[in-house]
Amino acid sequence: MKRYLAFLSLALALVACSKVTLSDDNPFDDPQGNSGKVPTVSDPISVTSPEPKAGSIRMISLTPEQQDFSAESNAFAFKSLAQLYKQSAHSFVYSPLSVQYALAMAVNGASGGTAAEITRALGFGSDVEALNAYCNLLLNQLPALDENVQIKMADALVVDGSYPLLPGYEQQMEQVYYAPVEYMSFAKKGEVVARINEWAYRNTNGLIFPFLHEEDLDQAIAVILNALYFKAPWMSSLGMPMFLPDFTMAGETFYKDGGGTAKVDLMCHTSHLGFAVRDGFRMVEIPYSGGKFAMYVMLPDAVGKQGLKQLVSAMEKASWKDLRESFTYTTKVHLRLPKFETASRFQLAPILQALGIRQAFGMSASFDRMFAGKGSFFISNVLQKARIKVTEWGTEAAAVTAVMMAGDPGPGAVPPPEADFFCDHPFAYVIAERSSGTILFEGIFTGE
Repeated sequence: MKRYLAFLSLALALVACSKVTLSDDNPFDDPQGNSGKVPTVSDPISVTSPEPKAGSIRMISLTPEQQDFSAESNAFAFKSLAQLYKQSAHSFVYSPLSVQYALAMAVNGASGGTAAEITRALGFGSDVEALNAYCNLLLNQLPALDENVQIKMADALVVDGSYPLLPGYEQQMEQVYYAPVEYMSFAKKGEVVARINEWAYRNTNGLIFPFLHEEDLDQAIAVILNALYFKAPWMSSLGMPMFLPDFTMAGETFYKDGGGTAKVDLMCHTSHLGFAVRDGFRMVEIPYSGGKFAMYVMLPDAVGKQGLKQLVSAMEKASWKDLRESFTYTTKVHLRLPKFETASRFQLAPILQALGIRQAFGMSASFDRMFAGKGSFFISNVLQKARIKVTEWGTEAAAVTAVMMAGDPGPGAVPPPEADFFCDHPFAYVIAERSSGTILFEGIFTGE
């Protein structure tokens, strides 16, 4: 009877939503039109990341200092989102956490100004050890939070055998980041790419493939890798899903910034959700599964104008902690959220340089704590490919980040009682762990 009443209540609340049955089996095509079979490799890259029992801890345990680091790290996330928005006029998805891990592994091999720029940009001042401890903690605790949320985090290094790593650096990568070190001949680009792509496919449940292409290895003597995978159902109530496919509104108008429209399918839900009103935009918190993780949607007030541009600018200057603390949970929210799939591939070097990491990309870089041989070593590029799929069931997202190392081998306010939150125009979103505020993914949806 309780389930029937819950269903009846939901049906009445969603009476404005048209009835249509939709499939979740849409293809998730590669944004560059690439395709191909997953390579079979005789010696796949090992995965040594811990596999803690899901649901074994209640919350992320951060020291006061680590809470400060987390706040600064999330500031990096919002700043990088703003930089990416400046170069992309379309929907995109990005994982700042994946970038953090790849750069954290790189900075352990750097010194002087090179190291200082990276740790400072990531929000850890000049404290590499604090960065290592924070990354190790999340590796062990994020996957242990919710038995209904799948989180995979994996790291690895693939290195040209002609450029051996220093033993101390290699040991640090294995002990702190659980990153196996694989030596290969980079003259055989096809074999290197095949092993990396198979590793990326395996650690993202097939969402990221292909990741690298042979031309991505030009100049490279080492590739530092991080993969992050997230899959979670929305929180249910009395056994009823949050979003029912029968109430999804098909082919609804979506108003683009600057004019023009598109057609989207809007998922419908009404309940008491986290809600906040800010200057120029509103926010809603949509919980996953047991409530340990959530999607946060930031929706501009302006429709058909330049609301998204103003929103991203505000986010760049905002404190994520302040934004989260502005939520109240007494508002009944009438939510309409598009079903969407987004795939992105970024070359992040210009973005990271704009955020203050400059020396690491030039010949004056100092990575003297990474390689055993003498010479000049630097970061030639940072690549990330990410995907997200948002449906009535929940969310699936993944990202793989690669830091490409190169070298010169030379000589040496109060909300109303109820609120409509109709995402029928461009918006930003964040997927985060709620106790620590750690941002795993973020993105923009423009209707395209």
